[in-house]
Amino acid sequence: MLGCKFQTDRMSKNVKHNYTDWLFAGVMFLLCVGLTVLQYRWTGEIANAELRRLRADLEVQSRALTRAFDTELSENCDDLLPYRNDSDKAFSEDWFLTRFKAWKAVGSRPMFSRIALASPVRGEGLQLPTRDQRPQGPGPHQDFVALRELQLSMLDQNSQQFVRTNWPGEWADLDENLTGKFSGASPPFSDPHGALMEFPIFDGRPPRGGPFDPGRVHWLILELDINYVRDVWMPELATRYLDPDRRGLNVARVETIEPTSEVLYSSQTNNSGLGAFAVTVRFNQEGRSGEKFRGPPQPGHWQLETWFRPGALEATVSASRTRNLAVAMLLNALMLTTGIVLVRNTRRSRQLAEAQMDFVANVSHELRTPLTVIRGAAHNLKRGVVQERSQVEQYSGLILQHTEQLGQMVEQLLELAGARKNRAGLASEPVALTNVLKDAIVAAEHDTKAAGCTVQFDAPETVPIIAGDAPALRRVFQNLITNAAKHGGDGKWIGVSVASVNGKNPPTIEVLVADRGSGIPESEQAEIFKPFVRGAAAKANQVRGSGLGLTMVREIVELHHGEVSVTSKPGHGATFIVRLPGQTHLK
Repeated sequence: MLGCKFQTDRMSKNVKHNYTDWLFAGVMFLLCVGLTVLQYRWTGEIANAELRRLRADLEVQSRALTRAFDTELSENCDDLLPYRNDSDKAFSEDWFLTRFKAWKAVGSRPMFSRIALASPVRGEGLQLPTRDQRPQGPGPHQDFVALRELQLSMLDQNSQQFVRTNWPGEWADLDENLTGKFSGASPPFSDPHGALMEFPIFDGRPPRGGPFDPGRVHWLILELDINYVRDVWMPELATRYLDPDRRGLNVARVETIEPTSEVLYSSQTNNSGLGAFAVTVRFNQEGRSGEKFRGPPQPGHWQLETWFRPGALEATVSASRTRNLAVAMLLNALMLTTGIVLVRNTRRSRQLAEAQMDFVANVSHELRTPLTVIRGAAHNLKRGVVQERSQVEQYSGLILQHTEQLGQMVEQLLELAGARKNRAGLASEPVALTNVLKDAIVAAEHDTKAAGCTVQFDAPETVPIIAGDAPALRRVFQNLITNAAKHGGDGKWIGVSVASVNGKNPPTIEVLVADRGSGIPESEQAEIFKPFVRGAAAKANQVRGSGLGLTMVREIVELHHGEVSVTSKPGHGATFIVRLPGQTHLK
């Protein structure tokens, strides 16, 4: 009654544990699904944030590009202009040649297509008045009309010499502007195309008041090389600032602002389908952002227009969203897998603990029965209850039989423990498997006769030799024959056969131990080789055993590089198949 109650309570606890395990797994699954849905939405928000970041980055990059252009242009212009402490020097062509050579020596960009120097030419017979003789007050002064002509000297950058030349036709506006400065009526020159720049240079300090002194000023004229800007300079800046990771995400175009829009550079030939401008930045102050320039800052004669390349932004955002979603799903999958593994390991640990409890109960039962018989028989013999010789012999036989049963049980436990602990302890000697099987049949004869079974042995004349441990293999087959007698004895027949499987080198030896009993349920066939596992029928019929015999069989067979399996159909018996390689070596 107590045993039944214990089994009932344990079954109830198992059902409760299984329900809890599946509930935990279901909660983990729902949690991961919910997290995946939320993370899909979150990745959309992250993608939108990525879009805003890319747009903000594009503006920052565009401004950095234009700032780099203006800074480098100003620095190069400054390198060709006098320093502040040169303001009291008399400048000449030789002086400018020295500055040009120093600028060229440091490896500066060849950004200027033409460099020229414009200097005033005095009229014949006209003497410049002294500072005290100059008219005071603003406005034009007719005394200086003879100084309106400007001589242009063009620098040959190859020979590094100034050459007198006429004013180029495309510089006519500059010539007119500079000539008009003699009368004070000309504003600062500004080239609509942003390529032509002029810088006034004074010999000595100019007067803070009074008329303009044209005899003490020169103009350094620089013209940007538009081809170099288009083919070299702008592509370098666009790559450095707009496409640093070489993804080809952005499209850039540079064009003039006045008087008409003229494209100076474009990162792609076809600009159709780009949509509205993402960023527009004005730049090119004609070198007037440097510290040496004397005059008001320029608003910028060019503008940079940047777009996201069609489809590139969407692809980048989509890739970012896909990447984030993949990472999220991977994390969720890891969480779910961890939960499933945890549930599985928990169940296996609980099953192992329950199997160990069953083992303890079974071993206790197996030990209690022979011990009870031994104690009762010994008690009767001691008290003289048994007097006749035949009864004494009967009681002595019982004591001997159950003592051997106990010894076999202890030996089985020790063999299993030893096989697991010392895998190298088995011998590796030539073994004739036919003789081993005959010895196993003889060793199991007590159990087969007790079950009333007939053992049929079938073997060919020659069986290949295997390398192994004969006593260990004998215990394997003795255990299988004994199990067949215990669990399949109602069929009254046990078949043991050995054969060589053809077509393999080395040959494989196959041993079959079959019975005609009730068979093994399919649900139990995958579990019977695990330690402490006993079938439901064995428990219900109270067949003695500990659930370790088949575990020991598997351990020993695997140590011989073999394998063991079972085939069975309920009501048609069971067949255990042991396959061993011929002439192999043990681990």
